[in-house]
Amino acid sequence: MRILLVDDDTATRHSLAEYLTLLGNAVTSCPDAESALEVFRTHEFEMVLSDIQMPGKTGIELVRDIKKLSGSVRSDVVLYTGHSDLELAIGALRAGAYDYMTKPINLEELRAILNRVAEHQSLLIENDRLTRKFDEVVAEATSDFRAELSRLQEQLAKQAGLDDIGIFSEPMWQVVSQAKRYHEDRELPVLIQGETGVGKDIVAKIIHYGAEKSPLPFVAINCAALPPSLFESELFGYTAGAFTGGSSRGAKGKIDLAKGGTLFLDEIGEIPVELQAKLLRVIEDNSFYRVGGLEKIETDIRIIAATNLDLGERMKQGLFRKDLYYRLRVGSIVVPPLRERPEDIVPMAKLFITKFAKKRGKQFAGISADAARLLLAHTWPGNVRELKNTLEWVSVMHDAPELAVEHLEAILADSAETASSVQPVPVSVQKAAAVKKKRNRPTDEDITNALLTTSGNKTKAAAMLGISIRMLYYRLAEHKKTSSEQ
Repeated sequence: MRILLVDDDTATRHSLAEYLTLLGNAVTSCPDAESALEVFRTHEFEMVLSDIQMPGKTGIELVRDIKKLSGSVRSDVVLYTGHSDLELAIGALRAGAYDYMTKPINLEELRAILNRVAEHQSLLIENDRLTRKFDEVVAEATSDFRAELSRLQEQLAKQAGLDDIGIFSEPMWQVVSQAKRYHEDRELPVLIQGETGVGKDIVAKIIHYGAEKSPLPFVAINCAALPPSLFESELFGYTAGAFTGGSSRGAKGKIDLAKGGTLFLDEIGEIPVELQAKLLRVIEDNSFYRVGGLEKIETDIRIIAATNLDLGERMKQGLFRKDLYYRLRVGSIVVPPLRERPEDIVPMAKLFITKFAKKRGKQFAGISADAARLLLAHTWPGNVRELKNTLEWVSVMHDAPELAVEHLEAILADSAETASSVQPVPVSVQKAAAVKKKRNRPTDEDITNALLTTSGNKTKAAAMLGISIRMLYYRLAEHKKTSSEQ
């Protein structure tokens, strides 16, 4: 990979260049942003690695200048700084940086970022190839594959690869890497576990489609959405005359539609117990019988299942077969909840708010520092789905150049509880909370105590007092006005 390295510190620049070269990269070094920009104009680089704090132009200014150049959208810029500052990181991402690190640089973290950049660049190249070959590929594809390919093309064009789906943290990159490994072996069944809204369906599609975007069918069925009386015929299909009200010619089931590809069983924990043995036979023997049929039908499908239930508890209750459980979890992936990967929250929030703003013709293009802190303070019990729905609501109800605290009133009500779960609540705040239960309007003393406890953080103070941030600003302005008149 061709890398442009920018750092005014000679020792750091030389040591990083040596390490990157040992990993097989072609490295060009520059001592400042101005000379780096001149080199960038005449050469092509897949990645730019730069310090933020430098004499003259900063690394963030370099990102902005690079993004203005024609064709530079292909280069991924990673910034690093000795100042572990959330606002600085947000500024880097807002300027268009792909990622950021703090000094001293952890070489394992750097290596992981290099791998992600290489994957992202590979996806961009693949997207170009698919775009050029689109008409040719569509002409050769089946009607089902044409629809899927068109959807993937649109997704790649809008989001520039899997990174922009919301994979910004190391835990999720591990999940994605594991999913890609499972993609290589279609005979391996996979069980995906995780809370509601974490993105288990996205992981299932990564396992199925892989890096090359497989043309094989991907058929999903929600086991919780079908009554037990219809589940068997929906899954296996039925023969003519199998039951009253059925088609006179019979019907194929989801297993037939998924032949050669993947059958995704979402909420597998809800599948009726009496049908679990039949599903196990499909996995082990690659065969099944239609409802009312006597003919054994051979099939070639991959089973991917997902659940948000505790299957161990379901087995104890006799609601899930142990043999099916152990057969499904030959390949196992656990998707961590959003609260356990806070690195994903702000970048994904920016992704969602800008996407919805574009859809609705709104201005949103960034996130304020206070809003970012509030997003990070919330526990997100509904995970990625809750985050996405919250920001879609914001895009409907508000319009501004950047997301601000007042736009997030929908989650402010939960912030007090969130703050207590994130860190121990001091005695003074507990007293303030007790007073708040007895009266709707906190006193000036309550506000002063809350601000002292939170070291002046108004967002946390408002949450602890149980009032909105706008109400807190109003009370502070009211108090200032009253003091000046006395």
